[in-house]
Amino acid sequence: MKDLMKKIQAQALDSQHCYLVALIESEGSTPRTSGAYMLVGEKGLLYGTIGGGGMEYAAQQLAQQRLQNGGGSFVKTFDLSPAAGMACGGSCQVQFCYLPAGEETGDLAEEALSAMKQHAPWWFLLPLGEGNALPQIKKDLQLAGRRGVVDIDGCAYYAEQYDYDGSVYVFGAGHVARELVPLLSHLGFKCIVLDDRAEFADAAAFPQAEHVQQVDFTKLQEACSLTAKDYAVVMTRGHVHDANVERYLLTTPVGYIGIMGSKNKAAMARAALLADGYSEQQLARVITPIGIDIGSETPAEIAVSIAAQLIQTRSERVSERG
Repeated sequence: MKDLMKKIQAQALDSQHCYLVALIESEGSTPRTSGAYMLVGEKGLLYGTIGGGGMEYAAQQLAQQRLQNGGGSFVKTFDLSPAAGMACGGSCQVQFCYLPAGEETGDLAEEALSAMKQHAPWWFLLPLGEGNALPQIKKDLQLAGRRGVVDIDGCAYYAEQYDYDGSVYVFGAGHVARELVPLLSHLGFKCIVLDDRAEFADAAAFPQAEHVQQVDFTKLQEACSLTAKDYAVVMTRGHVHDANVERYLLTTPVGYIGIMGSKNKAAMARAALLADGYSEQQLARVITPIGIDIGSETPAEIAVSIAAQLIQTRSERVSERG
């Protein structure tokens, strides 16, 4: 959503009209479920996807045609059955929300970006049907569920709640971190990179990170404060530093702790912590070696295995929230 809003803001400031195309309801077998968005300008797709294939292409073409003819919001149902030449077999309802260039659309995007920075729940309300009403950002709504079509004061909206989903704290800024951070950022994770070496804690090396900082791994309580929604990925240059980071993490409620390294490196860090009096139950919070086992060897492959595990963890959290 952050990248989408930045793109909307850029379009508005560049005097370019566009359509926010949203999949709001689906039946049967469809490539995506409700809550998928794409942004379409006069020259085609600007950002996102609502499932790809023939349906998405048709939606893009329709949005481009309407932009050439003056815009205006509207809704359309797409038949994805074999009779319509589609293989999915279902149908989906798509809202085309017209976003005119100018200050009002830019302010909407800025309001959403501001809400994201506050780490508090907020609602995105997409007006349904025809007309020229813009989406709204609301922070004080009480609605059942986290997404769906709702009626507010006699008007229909597709409502979706957004909340702070946690940040990924990457301890260690070496080769794997340089592969991991851009990948996680592309997947929608917010990354914070920490290293004790000034030459490695370089913001220029991590342009996608939310924050990059040089820290003392023995004094992390002074540098960061992790919550149960956050993720900790430990990939320092040695088991001594790993153990120091683990000591801090085990004092926090952080929801995920993963340690990169060989079994020998992990065993040494574990032995140091057991010698310090940490229990097996406490150490059970730690996943080591980190990542899904896909036979990865190179930094890029290891980054993929870690990212896959974080996607899995995030998906499980979303399922638990309902």
